[in-house]
Amino acid sequence: MTSLLCAVAFLPAAARADNPIVQHVYTADPAPLVYNGRVYLYTGHDEDNSTTFTMRDWRVWSSSDMVNWTDHGSPMSLATFSWAGSDAWAGQAVHRNGKFYWYVPVRMTNGSQAIGVGVSDSPTGPFHDALGHPLIQNAEIDPTVFVDDDGQAYLYYGNPRLWYVRLNADMISYSGSPTQVPLTTAGFGTRTGDANRPTLYEEGPWFYKRNGLYYMVFAAKCCSEFIAYSTSPGPTGPWTYRGTIMPTQGSSFTNHVGIVDFNGGSYFFYHNGALPGGGGYTRSVAVEKFAYNADGTIPTITMTTAGVPQVGTLDPYVRQEAETIAWGSGIETEPSSEGGTDVGWIENGDYTKVKGAAFGTGATSFTARVASGAGGGRIELHLDGVTGPTVGTCTVPGTGGWQTWSTVSCPVTGATGTHDLYLRFVGGSGYLFNLDWWQFASGRSAFSSTAVAQHSGYCLDDPDLSTADGTQYRQYTCGAGDGQQFDFRPVQGAADTYSVVNRHSGKCLDVAGASTADGAVVEQWTCHGGTNQQFTLRQAAAADYQLVAVHSGKCVDVSGISTAVGALVHQWTCDPASALTTKKNQVWRLSGKS
Repeated sequence: MTSLLCAVAFLPAAARADNPIVQHVYTADPAPLVYNGRVYLYTGHDEDNSTTFTMRDWRVWSSSDMVNWTDHGSPMSLATFSWAGSDAWAGQAVHRNGKFYWYVPVRMTNGSQAIGVGVSDSPTGPFHDALGHPLIQNAEIDPTVFVDDDGQAYLYYGNPRLWYVRLNADMISYSGSPTQVPLTTAGFGTRTGDANRPTLYEEGPWFYKRNGLYYMVFAAKCCSEFIAYSTSPGPTGPWTYRGTIMPTQGSSFTNHVGIVDFNGGSYFFYHNGALPGGGGYTRSVAVEKFAYNADGTIPTITMTTAGVPQVGTLDPYVRQEAETIAWGSGIETEPSSEGGTDVGWIENGDYTKVKGAAFGTGATSFTARVASGAGGGRIELHLDGVTGPTVGTCTVPGTGGWQTWSTVSCPVTGATGTHDLYLRFVGGSGYLFNLDWWQFASGRSAFSSTAVAQHSGYCLDDPDLSTADGTQYRQYTCGAGDGQQFDFRPVQGAADTYSVVNRHSGKCLDVAGASTADGAVVEQWTCHGGTNQQFTLRQAAAADYQLVAVHSGKCVDVSGISTAVGALVHQWTCDPASALTTKKNQVWRLSGKS
């Protein structure tokens, strides 16, 4: 990405923009999915300097605030499908049956087009081929998938026609044969000047339901395309054409849409060619916020560089992955030997920005996980601009290797309130260092501890030292491993409230799906600062506490008061103080709390 990134570094207004939402690789064909308090965004990846649709893998990003996006790398590629030859084009993922299914079009090794299915236990992968062969052969492109309220799933796809199949409950087979949707001018608009294509429908369908109305949003009238839509009272029609959403604009002759509701707002994802070197074959994903009209119609939406308002703030006092970025210049990302992804290929003057970091009454120190096969450099911490006020500078030494990791810290002064934070990287010539994660500390004390269930004497445990999102916690025989060690990090402005971070995985104790139900799984998940990852400590005895989930008011509980090794942990209605002397499966001894 050197040519793209160097050009981005010299954009005079780049630091103030938030669209496109990814700047260090070209992305296309956005497909958002809301899950567990985050938006997961599945995209294609245009190779640098492409002169046609050269695409070999897919990428995943996620955000809890719509402006700071975490790069989860490439969990699926053409190599995932042994029968695939080329063209990792536009797909969509859906969550069902406790798994994530990613439907993608590829060209088979025999040259024909097909649709495959990747499957994973996590929204960030890795994904593997669910079938070992295509779901649909001799197909067209751009699958979109939707599960209706009655449980029936539909897969639509197609260019130049529009097809659908009814998926079975297993999501990897279907009933009947593909059905072609009648593309009438009343249903999909009238195209002029092309007798072979009487309607506006071109490609890239996005199918969903809202308030009882079914929406088919699509790319219209190539080339250049605009985004239009039709609606229907049922999943298979009849369709009524509703008009243009996003007129032809931007420097890409294609466009592709994904629409979701998240935290009370509606969001329209699309792609353009706005980055340096961008165009019809080197595209970039952007997003706009909008509001439906009272009758359910969608207003006209225009591309902007400003992007969308931030949902909430970013918590700098929990571990933040370095690849969580609102805007970056000069950097790239790569797999980290410690799991996940790191920011690498850092040179003098490169930087990353996160938006809306809430420092509260003030940070006192900054810690980062770094590696350098050279002489290292420095991380300058600036507020509200790449040359804004400096609140700290951390020296990064050579560590003996680009994946030989070390932790560095430095004092911080003047970081109070809420600000955009810029990490500016400085040093000599050549590559300086890699950055895996960072975190600030405040004057309030954090502490580290095991959590020992007082009814059984077993420790809260990260099974098998997993680093995967969604791993359910259990009780297990206490030992010396990091999987039973937790950092309790204060939540700013809330007394005795903490984010509980597993030392092995770096992930937060989390109530799955932000559920408020008894029995909801207590698991680990990438830290995002949500209230389902915040726990109040309610003292039961000298060093014994109930861990109360802030979002639900329920306690971390060993299921069934079990004394068995491996018993599952969930949330449950908190026992009253009067019961805690005898019923102790909600009482946890925290030896580090004082």
